[in-house]
Amino acid sequence: MPGAAKKRPANPQRVLRSLAGLKNDSPVGFLPVIPSTPKAEHALHDLRAIALRCLDMEFLAAIRPSHSDPAYMLDAGIDVIGYAAFVQGSCREYAGIHANLGALHEFLLDMPEPDIVNYDLQAFLITLRAARETMPALAAATAALEPLLTEERIFRISRRPPGCAKLLRRIYDKRQQFAGFFGGSGDWNEVVAGFFPLLLEEPDDTILSYLEMKEKIRAARGSSPQAQPDATNKDEDKEPRRSLKQHKPGRKRKTERRAPPSLNYYRPASAAVTDVITRGQDFRVLTVPASIKDLYEQHGRELAKAQTSWLQYAEQTRATKSTMRWVPADEGGIILSHLTQKVIDPVSSPPEMSLIEETQDEQETIVSLLLDVSCSMQVDERYKLAYMVADRLSLFLTKGEVPTEIIGHTTTGEIIPNVVGRNRPLHYIVFKTREEPHNLSTVHRLCAILHTGMHHFGYDGEATMWCYERLKKGRAKRRIMLVVTDGDPSGTYISKRGDDISYFTARHFRDVVAFIEAEKKVEIVGVPVKADVSGIFSRSVRIDSVEDIYRKLSPFILALLRELNEHGKPLADSPLDSRMVAHRKARLLVPQ
Repeated sequence: MPGAAKKRPANPQRVLRSLAGLKNDSPVGFLPVIPSTPKAEHALHDLRAIALRCLDMEFLAAIRPSHSDPAYMLDAGIDVIGYAAFVQGSCREYAGIHANLGALHEFLLDMPEPDIVNYDLQAFLITLRAARETMPALAAATAALEPLLTEERIFRISRRPPGCAKLLRRIYDKRQQFAGFFGGSGDWNEVVAGFFPLLLEEPDDTILSYLEMKEKIRAARGSSPQAQPDATNKDEDKEPRRSLKQHKPGRKRKTERRAPPSLNYYRPASAAVTDVITRGQDFRVLTVPASIKDLYEQHGRELAKAQTSWLQYAEQTRATKSTMRWVPADEGGIILSHLTQKVIDPVSSPPEMSLIEETQDEQETIVSLLLDVSCSMQVDERYKLAYMVADRLSLFLTKGEVPTEIIGHTTTGEIIPNVVGRNRPLHYIVFKTREEPHNLSTVHRLCAILHTGMHHFGYDGEATMWCYERLKKGRAKRRIMLVVTDGDPSGTYISKRGDDISYFTARHFRDVVAFIEAEKKVEIVGVPVKADVSGIFSRSVRIDSVEDIYRKLSPFILALLRELNEHGKPLADSPLDSRMVAHRKARLLVPQ
């Protein structure tokens, strides 16, 4: 009907959580996308929901790979568990799921090379073949897919990077390691425990059961506080009120000096790879989307409260940003003091004095906000939350009179052939400089983040180092870098032999952060969006919703600024909250 309100499409993550009986913030992994056949896409979502009902969510969150490729494989294996649970459980009576599965079968059989976004179809077919070998009921339900489950057909799917191909071949060759659990005790967590080690680059020779693996994880968490990914989420309301530990002025602090890790193993980009820096003009929009306006309206009260806190901070620190002093006026080109004037002429009046304000050449604190706008941020619509983080922090820091620049990083979408090292040009987008205020123009530039056309691959390590070198050149007493990321660098690195090293960019990102923290010239803080980066950053504030920006991130940055102002310089060995600290040693891997 004309004039009727348009119905908003349902959020697939929210629907899946509802089907699985999970909480609103429970992770559900990467959801597959099949644009051409929505029913086939819904079938995979149904299988994921059925599987998550049967599995230990805490265990899954603990073992989930940080890199996207093995994470896709794990999700595919979980979907097969959902299929196995479906044919054995009461859900098999649901006609809607049967219709969706029929559409999935047709899609897989009709397409020569089925294209499923955010998914590893080969891992799904390998796991399905292993499950059918021990479950006659599943074999009967998937009899139509038998032509796709031959070894030749599975590995005929489009060429994969060597790292992924190696993992898939291992899963196929060692599928009996987990296949027996499909028809065994009925504890689907045992299937995951047998499947997960095959996703590791260097799996252990000892095969652990589900309970043994879970006990090992608990023991590791108990011995190292940083291994607890959910630690930063507890008592978040109390974190801003905690005062930092004060040390007596005459007391020496014992600190462990750690040498920065060497980054020489990471080959710089060749001359054929040319990075670009733009203002995002190709993706700039002149209207703020309605969905973002709705978020503004929903959190108006939190915004007003946060702005008040930042205005108070600006008032408290304004005196330190300039110098006020009295100077005598110039009389005849000679500046005379009052005492000298009295000696020369006892009856003269005091010289005229003027109060002037001199702005300091060196700023107190400057902030750089680095945003990951790569394709991995599209998962669970993280890029929208990243936009809100950038927009709100830019506004708050402007209110607090803290010069702030906002830089996004992705790649140009171009692949440079026949190079060693990084084979994609980086694209840096300067959304806001430190000299610019936060205004409507800034908002329009930031809205480019919402344009998925600019989301390509990401090299978080190189982008972080580039922003770090840029930040060090700024004239300021203290420098802070906030890294908004999902902790999943998706870029590729080519070795001398031409191999694609899947995990190299993730390791480089971790080592770059360790290098910056060891140098102690910049305070670096991770701002993970719906992700856990406790193994990368010593300080991080996880953001899972817009509310977290107001309740967790804003108070944290205010407390950090006050800490730095109070002590006069960063105290890298004095964390704001011991629960946020994750000491780790950087592992270095040199490609051959």
